[in-house]
Amino acid sequence: MIRQFYLENEYGEIYYFDYRNQTLITQANGLGFALDIKYLEYDRMYAKSEFQLPMTEISETLIFLRGYQGYKAFVDYLSKSKKEHKLHYVTPAFASYTFVDVSSLSKAELISGTIQSQIIFKKLSLWIKEKTYEIIANGSSYGKVYPYQYPFIYANSYQGITHINNQGLDEAPLNIEIYGAFLNPEITVKKNGNIMQRLKLYVESEDATLTVISNPSEQVIKMIENGSTYDVYGLQDFEADNFLFVSHGEYEIEFKPGVSSTTVCRVTLFEGYVGI
Repeated sequence: MIRQFYLENEYGEIYYFDYRNQTLITQANGLGFALDIKYLEYDRMYAKSEFQLPMTEISETLIFLRGYQGYKAFVDYLSKSKKEHKLHYVTPAFASYTFVDVSSLSKAELISGTIQSQIIFKKLSLWIKEKTYEIIANGSSYGKVYPYQYPFIYANSYQGITHINNQGLDEAPLNIEIYGAFLNPEITVKKNGNIMQRLKLYVESEDATLTVISNPSEQVIKMIENGSTYDVYGLQDFEADNFLFVSHGEYEIEFKPGVSSTTVCRVTLFEGYVGI
């Protein structure tokens, strides 16, 4: 398998840069990183004092094997979206995505017998790799069907505890999904036996889906019960952290649903990388 790129819009629609869409990439630049670094001088020696990750660009040369018709189809795909896209990058060793805005798309030109165009993306985030961990409290998952499917689960736990490993940068968000019954559920993040962060919600249900999105641009706490969606942001314990983040390293996650019946908690870790 060679490296693969594809775009995903907010509707989950995919545009593959390969023979599935008859669109190929001949060049891809800007996959690395550039840092804005400030240094302090100490007696003719320099030490890094701080750094920032500025907004950068990713540029690609596209070849449309279907000619102008293929170029028009790609323009129509881009025109559907009113939000940023996910640009996915997949290799045999690594799969990640970054949020991008399309900055420019040059007009279609006939070059060496093919229709080509230059596209430039504004890179809006780190390269993100998702890891999903599952905690099953008070029982087994045998015979129970859950509403979402995940391509891979890194760790299972039937004892209310699992361990996660953030191999990316610090401040990686954790999104939480709880399925089943719960009464004032609580999640604790520990490192070396010490409590680092805690989530506590004052909500109750015999069968519902509870979601906590920690991503800084979209922090949400909601519950879906009997087909209705409720905003339960105001039902959090405001003395707890609730929107959870972890630094680089290994952590223990403990889930307490507050009930004796089987309840599932899925933890999604968003690892961040400056380059790929």
